[in-house]
Amino acid sequence: MPLEGRGSEYSRTRAAIEWSVAQAMRGGWAPRLLKRVGLQPRVVTCEHRIHCARWPREAPPLRIGFVSDLHAGPTTHPSLHREAIDALKAAKPDVLLLGGDFVFLRARYFDALETLLAELAPPLGGFAVMGNHDLWADDRHITRGIERAGFEVLVNENRPLPAPFAHVSVCGLDDPWVGSPDVAATFAGARDVRVLLMHAPEGLLKLGDTPFDLAMCGHTHGGHIALPGGIPIVSAGPLSKTYVAGLYDIGGRPLVVSRGIGATESPLRLFADPDVRIVTFGQ
Repeated sequence: MPLEGRGSEYSRTRAAIEWSVAQAMRGGWAPRLLKRVGLQPRVVTCEHRIHCARWPREAPPLRIGFVSDLHAGPTTHPSLHREAIDALKAAKPDVLLLGGDFVFLRARYFDALETLLAELAPPLGGFAVMGNHDLWADDRHITRGIERAGFEVLVNENRPLPAPFAHVSVCGLDDPWVGSPDVAATFAGARDVRVLLMHAPEGLLKLGDTPFDLAMCGHTHGGHIALPGGIPIVSAGPLSKTYVAGLYDIGGRPLVVSRGIGATESPLRLFADPDVRIVTFGQ
């Protein structure tokens, strides 16, 4: 597979693997078979309530919706995307964050997601970052589609939310694996309460002790194929086996990790059900 985006670390081995998967999974037969025989898991909604010490007393709590790793392509059944969108609509978040890896193999697979994402229309807007698979594909094509769906892509930059949450900034860090993360630019001029959006837990390696009030990421797939209890067999990075899925305390800084929705090389998931995350954030 040729490198079409701005991502780095795209080796000949990775290109050969992706070409092989594209040929083997052509037409999306594997996820269709898994669904037909009842081996496709359902999307679950995981809710968290997180206290913020710097939250103004007069401000109501902020309801954040988060979904990551949709991985549109031949290894993910489209019904999983429909389930994820319906779950987010039912949760009625104030703001929606998208954690990247919208596609697997080709940017054109995003086109099927654009209409679905446009259904969400959160009242305070939506923001996205790119994942490693997006940056290996044509991230410009994906970005244009995300913007048409009503979301803003953040690349080492932040945006304040409107009232009554003007004290909150959403800060989007570029992918720590294959992008060009710039921590200083990401937080420059941010408001008092900082919600960090990044693709992978490995962004923490770039952040060091940089303060934030809440971080959200995906990338891990919860191990994708895990042992009972959600113990990953293979990790997708040095921190992805430590921060697999759920809520973690990083020295007083909360981190929420999603298992994501879709698949890459293997359409089969075991003990790592796809999820959307809903966070009630404030006092």
